[in-house]
Amino acid sequence: MCGIISILSLDDDGVNDILGAMERLEYRGYDSSGIAWLASSSKLQRIRSVGKIAKLKDAVATKEARGHVWIGHTRWATHGLVTEHNAHPHVCDDIAIVHNGIIENYQALRNELLNAGYEFESETDSEVIAVLIASYIKGHNLGFEDACRRCMATLSGTFAIAAICGREPDVLIGMKVGSPMAIGIDSEKRNFYIASDAIAMSSLSDEITYLEEGDFVVATKSQVISYRITNSAGADVQRVVEQNKVQASHICKDGHESFMLKEIFEEAMVARKTYDEFDPQTIDISRFSRVSLIACGTSYYACLLAKYWFEDIANTPADVEVASEFRYRNPVFTANTLYVFVSQSGETIDTLYALRLAKERGSTTLAIVNVECSSIAREADIVIVTPAGPEIGVASTKTFTAQIMTLLLMCMGKDAVDISSIENSINAVIEARRDFEEAAQSIKMSRSVFYVGRGPSYPLALEGALKMKELSYINAEGYPAGEIKHGPIALIDESVCTVVMLPYDKYFDKTLSNTQEILARNGNVLLLISRDSQHRIRGISNHPESELMIGIPQCTESTGSTQQETDCGGLRGPGVRCLLLPATHSTYSPFVLGTAIHLLAYYTAKTLDHDVDKPRNLAKSVTVE
Repeated sequence: MCGIISILSLDDDGVNDILGAMERLEYRGYDSSGIAWLASSSKLQRIRSVGKIAKLKDAVATKEARGHVWIGHTRWATHGLVTEHNAHPHVCDDIAIVHNGIIENYQALRNELLNAGYEFESETDSEVIAVLIASYIKGHNLGFEDACRRCMATLSGTFAIAAICGREPDVLIGMKVGSPMAIGIDSEKRNFYIASDAIAMSSLSDEITYLEEGDFVVATKSQVISYRITNSAGADVQRVVEQNKVQASHICKDGHESFMLKEIFEEAMVARKTYDEFDPQTIDISRFSRVSLIACGTSYYACLLAKYWFEDIANTPADVEVASEFRYRNPVFTANTLYVFVSQSGETIDTLYALRLAKERGSTTLAIVNVECSSIAREADIVIVTPAGPEIGVASTKTFTAQIMTLLLMCMGKDAVDISSIENSINAVIEARRDFEEAAQSIKMSRSVFYVGRGPSYPLALEGALKMKELSYINAEGYPAGEIKHGPIALIDESVCTVVMLPYDKYFDKTLSNTQEILARNGNVLLLISRDSQHRIRGISNHPESELMIGIPQCTESTGSTQQETDCGGLRGPGVRCLLLPATHSTYSPFVLGTAIHLLAYYTAKTLDHDVDKPRNLAKSVTVE
C-alpha cells in the first residue's frame, strides 16, 4: 500500500536518492506521490502530484531541490479522493509528515483542532497528525521531539510516521504502531533512512533494522549522523541490525517486458527452490489433531487448496478462515490445533492481528511468509520463509506457487513429492505462452468471465477469477462447478466466457457434465484440460461447428503457438476452445493450472493495454484493515 522513504544526510543532494527509492516503492500500489524537504534556509518545501512518479520527477526538475532532510510518500487512497490536496506529505506551519496506516480517532481530533482554530486542506485522516504536532509545539510550548511523542500517545489506529520540522532542520523522527517501518544507515554514517520496507533502501543502505511495535526513533545530524530508538515505555533500546538482503539488482525485469511476466517465468524455479530448501524438521503435522489456515486474498486461496491436501493426504482435519473475518468474531480455539498464517508480505494487517489473537489464546502458530524479517515472521512460533525472492508485480504469481509448494510439502513430505514432474510441467505451460495470448483475444471481448472447478480445482478457479479481475478489469467470478446451476447459470449467454478447470482427476466426469449445462445455454467455454483426458470427452457435442482449439504440446515436444485446428476430443460448439495442459499426477495439477491462469490473465490484460505490473486501485502489501 502506501510507501514511505525519508532521508537525513550530511550532504544536501538527496533528491535523486529519494525519488529513486520512491520508484522502487511503486510496486506497492499508489495513486499519488509527493516529497518535502528543508532547504538550507530551513524553509519547508513541498511538491505533490497525482499519477505516476514520473510526473512528480518532472515537477521536481523545475525546482532548486537541495536539502539535508527529506520525506517522501506514495499514497494509496483510503480517506479522501485521489487529488493533490490529499497527497502526502501533509504540512502545518513548519511541520511536515508522511503516514502509512489508518488513524481511527482522526475525526474526533480533527473536530477538536477545528474548534481550536486550526485549518485543514485535505479530506485525509493523515493531516491531523501534522496539525496535532504543530498544535503541541504552538499551544503547549513543546519541542519537536516531545510534540511527536505526545502526538503518538494521542493517536489510535495503525501508523508508520516520518516527520520533519523547520525549526529543527537537523532532526528526522519516525514512529511505528501497527504498520511496518525500517531504518538504515550507511557505513560512513553520512546518511540515515526511514522506510516502509527494505526494497526502498535496496541501493542506499547495506544494513537495516526493523522497528518493533511502539518504537520511536530520532535521528540527528552533526559531524556524523546518529540515532536512538526508544520503546513504547520510553526506554532506550537496541534493535537487531542485519544485512539488507534486497539489492537493487534483484529488482529488474531481466529482459522481460514486465515484472509480472518475469515472475511467471520464475514459477518453476521457485517451485524447485521451495522444495530444495524445505526442512521437514520444521513442523510435524502428525503432532496436531487439527489445522486452521488463516489468510487473505491469493494466500487465502492457497489455504483453500491446502485444505484438500491436509484432509486427503495428511488425514488431518483442516478449516480455512478469511483473516479479516476471523478476528472480529468469537472464534473457538481448540487444544492441539496448529494455526497457520499465510502472507506474501508478512505484513498483511488482518492476518497479523489474527495471529496475535491466536497467540493470546495460547495456540501454536506457524507463519508462511516471503519476507524473513516481517512482522508476522517475527511474532509466529514457527516460521517457514518461502524463497520466491522479491515479487514486484502487484498480482501474486510466483509467491502463490511457493505457498502451495510449502503447504503440499507439509502434508505430503519431501520424499513423496516428484519435484521434477512439477517443474517440467510448469515449464511446458510457460513455453507455450503464445497459445494463452491467442486465447486472450477472445476473452477480452467478454462481458463477464466465470471460472469453475471441483475439488482442488475450485480454489484455482477462485485464484483465476481474482487474477482476471485484478489485471483485465473484466468482472470475473469463481465457483464450484456444481454450484453454477444454483444461480450463476442465469447469467450465462454468448457474452459470458466460462473457464473450466478440467484436470484428469476423480471430479472429471462431474465437471464435464456441468460444462455441458453451460454450453446448452449458448455460453462460451475455454477448457483447461490435461492432455491425457482428451479421450474422455470424445463424441460429446452440442453443436456441429467448432472453433479453433489450441493445444499445448507435452513436455517433450516442441513448443509454440499452434494455429491448426485440434480435435479436443470431440467436445464442440461455436464457443468452445481448449488449452491442452501437460499430463501430470492429479495432486500436482494445481501447479499446472496456477501457471495457466496467471498467463491467461496476463495476456488478457495485455491485449487490453493495461498496466500489468501496477493495476489500478490495488496494493501489494495490505497494511490497513
